[in-house]
Amino acid sequence: MSGIAVLALITACDSSDDTPIALPPPEPAPNPAVTITIDDLTYSDLPTITPGAVVTVVNHDQVRHSVTSRRPGLFDKQVEAGQTITFKAPVEIGSHPFYCRYHAFMEGWFSIRQRQ
Repeated sequence: MSGIAVLALITACDSSDDTPIALPPPEPAPNPAVTITIDDLTYSDLPTITPGAVVTVVNHDQVRHSVTSRRPGLFDKQVEAGQTITFKAPVEIGSHPFYCRYHAFMEGWFSIRQRQ
């Protein structure tokens, strides 16, 4: 290899540009999946969830149920016997009690907190 070719090869591999490469900020982690299971006229226990998380409701019973907020108008979701539905959790931070419109003794709640 000639001296000029070696010099060109070395020069091509040498980067004297110290400008940092700007990378986009990392994407936030998606909200973890949240599931409310209804079995034997009872709601499952729920973990703390993040604002706007997608909540899946699985009804294992043979009767219709609802997940209805104690705060009127916040959420009121009906789930037929043996069916599954999804809805977005409220964005308001705090405790959100709910009940079943068809079986008023059925009660549950979830807590919404900012992701840490």
